[in-house]
Amino acid sequence: MLEKIQKTLTKNPELKSWNVSHVTINGSQQYDLEKTTEAVRQVTSEHYKIDVLCDSLDGEGKPSSGVGTVTLLPGGEISEAIEQAVLTAKLVHNEPYDFPEPASMPVVELVDQQLVQDPSGSLKEVLALLKDSANLLADVRLTTAECFGEEKITHLVSSKGIDAVQNSTQIYLQWVFIAGEGEDEVESFAEIYRRRISDLLLEDEVKRRAQYTTDLLQAQPPPSRTGPVFVQGATLANIVSGEVLGGSLIQVLSSASLKYSEETPWDLRKSIFRGDVKGDPLNVWANRQLPFGMHSSVFDTEGLPAQRVALIQDNKLEGFIASQRFAHYLNLPATGDFGNMELPAGNTPSAVLSEDPHIEIAEFSWFNPNPFSGDFASEIRLGYVVDGQERIPFKGGMLLGNLLDALADVTWASETGYYGNYLGPVAARFNHLQVAGE
Repeated sequence: MLEKIQKTLTKNPELKSWNVSHVTINGSQQYDLEKTTEAVRQVTSEHYKIDVLCDSLDGEGKPSSGVGTVTLLPGGEISEAIEQAVLTAKLVHNEPYDFPEPASMPVVELVDQQLVQDPSGSLKEVLALLKDSANLLADVRLTTAECFGEEKITHLVSSKGIDAVQNSTQIYLQWVFIAGEGEDEVESFAEIYRRRISDLLLEDEVKRRAQYTTDLLQAQPPPSRTGPVFVQGATLANIVSGEVLGGSLIQVLSSASLKYSEETPWDLRKSIFRGDVKGDPLNVWANRQLPFGMHSSVFDTEGLPAQRVALIQDNKLEGFIASQRFAHYLNLPATGDFGNMELPAGNTPSAVLSEDPHIEIAEFSWFNPNPFSGDFASEIRLGYVVDGQERIPFKGGMLLGNLLDALADVTWASETGYYGNYLGPVAARFNHLQVAGE
């Protein structure tokens, strides 16, 4: 069917450019309830995503370009779908541009061979390890768990001559722990996205989540204070790089599309911060070549090859993340999608960062800074008051501040870790943030 789509597109004189992505997904799913397996499923899907670029005149008679997109299932009516895409494209009037030319594609590790060779067996092993690890814990009970694994194959062809294939895998695991009884019962939810099973680090993650769950039983009311806040692991990754399925403040403000629309205040070779930097310098790479990174790829939806972009160096913006369209408009290099966030190690061991009295934030209910200003007021699901001798859990309250200001006054740990869409320091001490309690 891909060849038929290509032939139909090639014969259409109204098209300036086009690309087609043939996407096939083979997946397995397993649902467990306490000690039993409730369901096992095999899931397969296939579709063709067609993008067409057409030139036309806008309302003022000026040349413009527009894109129309349509998705076809196997056996779908090709000509009719392309006509709909062309109609849509001609209703869109952007400044003229074109699709990317072919380029050399890098080698990026995206596939867990264990998951590809035995998907259902792999999920079974993961959930068995989860149950075995939970059974060793006396104070928590595993109630439900789900595990999804998939292999995704993408074949991209374009009128410009791009013809590339990439394979990738993904595994998703979630479970629920319960501790306590009756009115004192507490529940905690965990979920992890990775490309390969070994990156789940499941035994360590189970112990950490179990400790959080039992600490919720003893949690005190939240304090009110301003000062150092210590964050580590996946929670730190969430603050800096955003949710695995979402984006981050840095990703938004470094977008060439926002620079074109004058919605980002950032400028090349200028500090991204509003004031003086009191903490460690900020260095960031937007890395789509990170092995097994959740946002890594050989090429993006336009066909732009993966890059490791030096985004922020010593607090200054060194580049924008640009699609082909906005790279053309702004005369910038086309980088393609943002990818994963990579930060270098700091100079201070995490043990030293957590020595002095501070507040530690273990988990948020949801960390959601304003995507343009960076202001946040995020509910704390679990935190700790640390005075140098005791580590007293609390729940509730809000962490208040501005993410850019926080990143201008932070001390990074010298150890690094990987958390799906983030490679960087395992811990950080934000030196001046506010916790608002009762």
